[in-house]
Amino acid sequence: MRTRTIILSILGGLFALAVVDGSVQMIRADEAISGPIDLVGVTRLEVRGAASDIAISTRGTDTRQAVLSGTRHGWGALFRSAWFASGCGAQGRMVRDGTVLTVDMGDRGGFFGWNDWDDCTLTLDARLAPETAVSITQNAARMRLDGDFSSVDVASDAGDFALAGHATRVAVEGAALRARLTFDRVMQNETVLVSGTMLDASIRFMVPTAISYGVDAVASYVDSALANTPGAKPAITIRGEMVHATIR
Repeated sequence: MRTRTIILSILGGLFALAVVDGSVQMIRADEAISGPIDLVGVTRLEVRGAASDIAISTRGTDTRQAVLSGTRHGWGALFRSAWFASGCGAQGRMVRDGTVLTVDMGDRGGFFGWNDWDDCTLTLDARLAPETAVSITQNAARMRLDGDFSSVDVASDAGDFALAGHATRVAVEGAALRARLTFDRVMQNETVLVSGTMLDASIRFMVPTAISYGVDAVASYVDSALANTPGAKPAITIRGEMVHATIR
């Protein structure tokens, strides 16, 4: 009877802890890290470092600026400010050098990459001029690009990438990668390279166009509604080990 009581007490304690932990995860604390930085005259954006959430737009007439912020979820949102001197993403910073903005997300790995008691997410919100070049090199990232860009280069071990708009050249690579590209116009000069060990790619053109494409993969499933026209542009190259690709 005593053993049963002990087991039930342990189970009850674990359940209560799970409830408390689940409730704490709903708690969040936002911190401004850097910016706003004026982006008028900037023609290139470079992002590197630890994992982050990135939103970049060239649309509209909003103020051209960049803001880097951090959000804590969970236990760290409660205790970090009291127990630890450093804030969320203390190593994150932005530097403008002439026409180039560099964003360094720092290294917030913790013990074997586990981020201590909480989940710290760095977020970049950048409003750029059309035809800006973008380069992103990170361990992991969620990237949302909206508008017109001259070129987009992405290297991310684990990446979730989306482009809605146009870019003359797109090169996206990663170990585990999901890439969604939607071109709202075509200039017949586009080149697209998407590569990943495990790759899920979707490429869509909103206007009728001839394309050429090639797939180099160990195992692949490619669903294309557009004919492969040798020499045509946009020219699409898809590479990987396990590939699922859709072209529309």
